[in-house]
Amino acid sequence: MAEREIKYRGLKTFQIFSGEMKSVWIYGFYLKRGTYGDPGPQAHIFVYENGYEGYRVDSKTIGQFTGLVDSTGKEIYEDDIVSPEDGRIGLVEFHNGSFVVNYGNEIRQALYDVQNWKMTILGNRFENPELLIKSIAPKKNATDEQELQSTEFDMEFLARK
Repeated sequence: MAEREIKYRGLKTFQIFSGEMKSVWIYGFYLKRGTYGDPGPQAHIFVYENGYEGYRVDSKTIGQFTGLVDSTGKEIYEDDIVSPEDGRIGLVEFHNGSFVVNYGNEIRQALYDVQNWKMTILGNRFENPELLIKSIAPKKNATDEQELQSTEFDMEFLARK
């Protein structure tokens, strides 16, 4: 059995000296744990670099690595916004036991089916939600026209359940 890399990412937001808020992605393994003074278990991403270092991240932003890369070699994570070579725009999700690309209107395609296409990561739903709100799928032929009319994503779709 081939090994696969299981890792996660989460968004850490902090304030710098000027008072400006900055956000950075932390990549590593996920653990929900409590520390002294916390109201309960908090989401952490741990990174191994000369010992383990844990970073508290926003639990709504945690996404798992799919094991796949896009056409530029960039790793694809849950909640990434991708576009296959046919021009559609979709959101990578974990649905019914596998990673899928959700094109909106309940149209989903297994990510592993799409991997043979040239796929590009456009962004993610936390930093680039505007890419999903009014994305329109291209119409290839009459059959596709009915199936792929409009893939509008509403704000409820973007909100993590």
